[in-house]
Amino acid sequence: MNTPAHDEKWMRKALALARKAAEREEVPVAAIVVGPEGMISYAINTRERQQSPLGHAELLALHKASQKRGSWRLSDCTLYVTLEPCVMCAGAIQQSRIARVVYGAKDVKAGAVESLYHILKDPRLNHQVEVSSGILEDDCSELLQDFFKGRRDEKKSEKAQKVFRDRASVVVLHEGKVLGFHAVDPRAQVPYFFLPGGAVEKGESPATTAARECLEETGYKVRILEDSAFERVYDFPWDGKVHACRTVFYVGVLDQKWIPAGKIEDASYHKGVDWLPAKDAAKVFGYNKDILWAVQKLLKTAQKHAARSAKKP
Repeated sequence: MNTPAHDEKWMRKALALARKAAEREEVPVAAIVVGPEGMISYAINTRERQQSPLGHAELLALHKASQKRGSWRLSDCTLYVTLEPCVMCAGAIQQSRIARVVYGAKDVKAGAVESLYHILKDPRLNHQVEVSSGILEDDCSELLQDFFKGRRDEKKSEKAQKVFRDRASVVVLHEGKVLGFHAVDPRAQVPYFFLPGGAVEKGESPATTAARECLEETGYKVRILEDSAFERVYDFPWDGKVHACRTVFYVGVLDQKWIPAGKIEDASYHKGVDWLPAKDAAKVFGYNKDILWAVQKLLKTAQKHAARSAKKP
């Protein structure tokens, strides 16, 4: 019985389930499989709780229905879902041989039924699915919009309440290698390779901090190119806490004759100064995307500066 009232009835049930997903901090999507005997199965998104890419409501509902029926074929069933299925879910729907899909809100960024792709109607595949869309679309869309707005508001509030550590770091390049030191997180025992840098002390400029920290942490005296400043804001886990950092990164040029790295008496987590190949930056600094971004950007600046300096008579 494919009447508008019948479809709305099941979509309202799916919406009620989707609201429960939102309460559990999951993207509010729910799916229901209905057969001639009535509702066979239902599911909500569980991707965050299970930390699985397979935690979409459609996949879970189809799986439960097949288990209950004792067959992967659901050819006399209808799937109701509050959001247009993605590529993964559309593929599973097609494979289940389900007869009909009814969905509420369109997914213009990832929808694989009508928005981006037409998987369920593709004549090249061995099964096509009847599709009805826009059932209680406004209600389904509003639920999703409110959820994501709430998420954005929470992030803004969290960011506004953060106390940032003002820091400065320096990228020093010499003969294709970047300067830094090996370190180990005191609590997590995670190894890192750090750029020279640290907290900006009262009365210091970030550039002064970068030069001072480089000398203290590596033993090398550098001249800071202040016009190379590049600021990043990011969170960094260290010693059992997450630190909110506002760091100004600079290019530094050796202000002394190059000598091999020596032993530095510094904090206990400091495990030795080193020069690592700049070509390995993505691997070395990949532990934080903002730090990596700064390193890659400033390495290019450092290379250009070195090339200009080499041309001078």
